[in-house]
Amino acid sequence: MLEFFTIALLHLFAVASPGPDFLLVTRQSLRFGKVIAIWASAGIATGIIFHSFIAITGVSLLLSSNPDLFNWLKFIAAIYIAYLGCLAFFSKPNQLNDEDKRHNDNYLGSYVLGLITNILNPKAILFFITLFTVVVNETTTTILLMFYGLYMSIATFIWFTGISYIFSNQVLTKKYENFIPVFEKVIGIILMFIAIQLFL
Repeated sequence: MLEFFTIALLHLFAVASPGPDFLLVTRQSLRFGKVIAIWASAGIATGIIFHSFIAITGVSLLLSSNPDLFNWLKFIAAIYIAYLGCLAFFSKPNQLNDEDKRHNDNYLGSYVLGLITNILNPKAILFFITLFTVVVNETTTTILLMFYGLYMSIATFIWFTGISYIFSNQVLTKKYENFIPVFEKVIGIILMFIAIQLFL
């Protein structure tokens, strides 16, 4: 029981920390609304299942122990996150409504965006390696490890669904409508900064 609460607490700190996942869901909420953002949240939650699986099977440990392979992953992640940053930074305010209409039913696209953003996050790989090798006891069964992964996936989905509702609130977005383009540019800058950090 103590092991579960430790994992739940560490996961809470990790998921609540602003990063590519948080910035993606925030932007999806502001630009396309809560439904599209919730689909992105589902993609991120699926990414958690993926990370849990490769951590349990030892693939992530093998990946991190191979510097060349891990550096290539970081490079690909940096390019992708920089791309997301450029999308946010260079988006034009007068395209908001038109783009809303064009992408309003692009649920699968938003899901895939969330999935890829989470899977390509090297920090997520390191987090799950630490979790399943340091925190988890050696005697913990595979079934229990799978339960931990499922719990973190569901908790992640609930967290980002909440974020989706907050940042797509009509009263909030209407009140601060003029600041949304500025906020998008800030999101873009932060994402590009994260990408630069991965390069270093």
